[in-house]
Amino acid sequence: MTHCKTRLLAATALALGLAAQPASAAQAEAQDSCYLFAFFSNNSPSGEQVRYALSDDGLNYTSLNGGRPVVAADSIALKHSIRDPYICRGRDGKTYYMVMTDMRSDEGWQSNDGLVLMKSTDLLHWQHTAIDFPTRFPQLEGFDRKNLHAVWAPQVIWDEAEGKYMIYYSIGRHDWEYPVGSKRQPHFKLFYSYVNDDFTDITEPKLLFDFGTAAIDGDIIYDAKNKEYVLFFKDEGLPTTNNGFKTRQGVMRATAKTLTGPYAVEYRHLQKPGQYPVEGSSVFPLIGSDEYILMYDCYAQGYYQFCRSKDLKEFTYVHDTPTRGTFTPRHGSVMHISAAERERLEAWSELATAIHDLAMRPAPTLTLSQLDERSELLARARRVLATSSDAKQMRKAAAKARKFAD
Repeated sequence: MTHCKTRLLAATALALGLAAQPASAAQAEAQDSCYLFAFFSNNSPSGEQVRYALSDDGLNYTSLNGGRPVVAADSIALKHSIRDPYICRGRDGKTYYMVMTDMRSDEGWQSNDGLVLMKSTDLLHWQHTAIDFPTRFPQLEGFDRKNLHAVWAPQVIWDEAEGKYMIYYSIGRHDWEYPVGSKRQPHFKLFYSYVNDDFTDITEPKLLFDFGTAAIDGDIIYDAKNKEYVLFFKDEGLPTTNNGFKTRQGVMRATAKTLTGPYAVEYRHLQKPGQYPVEGSSVFPLIGSDEYILMYDCYAQGYYQFCRSKDLKEFTYVHDTPTRGTFTPRHGSVMHISAAERERLEAWSELATAIHDLAMRPAPTLTLSQLDERSELLARARRVLATSSDAKQMRKAAAKARKFAD
């Protein structure tokens, strides 16, 4: 299975170019069945929520829960909205981690000062902690509320040398801004911290990567063949010239022999030629293949684009994933899941959808006794949704709700 991308571990994991595997890598790999995509939908409070979609091929996705949120952002984030969810499996093979930007875009692009850490054992019920940087690190000069511009797009990777999960993210500060023509551009840099064992707190930020001009949306994967870490990132902001290279808000590569760098930049764009602007790149291996998928958010055009590679260097355009109906993804991430995990997610989706449909049935279509019965049925079904990880129990509750609704 695909886990939190890791620093050097077992030879089997390195041969696959994946993160750390549980005790039997071959057994775990055989369990991979399909792909889970975690994402947010648009720049509104209702769109800035965690949503899920499933895929059999890693390229074409179908939303769960009718496209409605899986986790309510107002229950996990200080801003009551989130963006850029990154989801992965832990080293033990049975714990899941999700990190995301704590942000509400309708308050402005300079209103965000933190991120959210989440941990789960079933992909449905999550422990959560919001980290507000000015509050958490009051001693850090320049990270105060007035000067901090934003904390964006966190991701997680296992650092074998440190024996800890490393979280990395983009930070912009007002005192780092630089001129581009008559305007000023926030200078985003990538930073990293380590997460505690409970996945509830992080260490003081340290610089990971400074592109020289603005860079955001870091995504690190280990390239076993070349024994190096590959950092994918976006050259952010107003077009300018960096080391003779014209930035245009595209996906770029940098490499390092150690996880925390230094990273050497390759001055080229990787996305489909002529495709600008793009952001939120994410790379993941295809199940049962030696190929990788690079996906990124073509936010100005309204679709996701997918490219394929065998070497993590050269990428060939595959297709644009339609974003319509209940599937309208923005910056997110993909992980492998097993058939059993898929069954659990689909059962949860059935129950959540049945509850939604039953709750939405107009009251005038029900008698007074039916209204009372519906209220009791909804309460029981919601308890199952809130507490159960058992697919059979959730499907049973869904069937009862659907029968009443019909």
